[in-house]
Amino acid sequence: MTVFDPKEKYKHLTKLGNIVLQCISCGDCREQTDYTADPPKWGVCVAKENTSGFEPFFGRGKMQIIRSVLQGKLELSKDMAEVIYQCPTCNACAEACAYDMDNAALYEALRAELVDAGCGLEAHVPMNRAMVELLNPYQRDNKEKSDWLEKLDFKIKDANSEQADVLYFVGCTAALTPDIQPVAVNTAKVLKKLGVDFSVFGEREVCCGSVAMRTGDRKAFDSVAMKNVELFKKAGVKTIITSCAGCYRTLKTDYSEYLDELGIEILHTVDFVRNIINEKNIQLKNLEINATYHDPCHTGRNSGLKEGVNPLYEEPREILRKMANLIEMKTIKESAKCCGAGGGVKKGFPELALEISKARIQEAEETGAEYLVSICPFCYRNLDDAIKASNSEIKMIDLMELLEQALN
Repeated sequence: MTVFDPKEKYKHLTKLGNIVLQCISCGDCREQTDYTADPPKWGVCVAKENTSGFEPFFGRGKMQIIRSVLQGKLELSKDMAEVIYQCPTCNACAEACAYDMDNAALYEALRAELVDAGCGLEAHVPMNRAMVELLNPYQRDNKEKSDWLEKLDFKIKDANSEQADVLYFVGCTAALTPDIQPVAVNTAKVLKKLGVDFSVFGEREVCCGSVAMRTGDRKAFDSVAMKNVELFKKAGVKTIITSCAGCYRTLKTDYSEYLDELGIEILHTVDFVRNIINEKNIQLKNLEINATYHDPCHTGRNSGLKEGVNPLYEEPREILRKMANLIEMKTIKESAKCCGAGGGVKKGFPELALEISKARIQEAEETGAEYLVSICPFCYRNLDDAIKASNSEIKMIDLMELLEQALN
């Protein structure tokens, strides 16, 4: 009789050890309120709120599925994938959990097992294939990554041939999505005004691979990761900044074993420019607006759970308070509701992503703020879609666009 050995069959899950066994099925990951905190914290699963609400759609149920897979009680299947992928991997469940565990890491490992078994979500296949073959997941000609540069009235160094102190890693969403390109444009303008010596890869910039890692296609991720590491080596990069929360988390955590060896520092542009503003004591113009701030999961919970990586909660707020009247939403920082776009949900289940985003817009509207601010192009895109779908009057804006105005 053949003895079932999970280590041989499930290489991605078993790499994480026995942390899945720490789950005691208490259900705090479904919805938790901590009234002892000041202000009170609300931990809530946005997937649970916007799906059937049954066990498999929130943390406790997914942990039971993973445990059953590792114990040989459940087989991987496309039906399982339909459930497991209806989660933006925002890690609110991990924040609510009393144990020190990274739930999203387990969900991503299970997705990797599903992909390897041929059970991944079909909607993600062309996206990840394009990322490898075209170097971006949007199935676009990568030459278009230089289009946004034409909107500037100054030249930026080409990282392929010119040395600079800093590499600005733009990211696919800001470079290729016309409505989101102002993120890249305004970031470049701010860096120019602050006197930063920086470069970009332009049409040779390779996707960081975040979408592949989050959706379980590890082969696609490894392919682009290796391309990027070689590009960084050749360019002699020592500091990389990015305006994308997904790129930030991926380069900071998933590339850490490669980039730490090369001595490359990864910073989000907000943290980078905040340091310059404080060091030079630069005064920002008060724009006299009311704004509320959305915490991206990849600069918040999904970064804060990694050893040696600090979540960016105070840094963007520090800058925003110098330019505007900040009015906080009900759920913020480690308790913030996800925008719903991450984890492949925007591509695989667009209606679910929109419903989750609509709930966040409603929360933003309750503050009475005129502007909803974030530091993630992907959050920007999904939240802006929800603003339009809800006929909301609140305006979506990237922090760098406000900063560019305040530096005038």
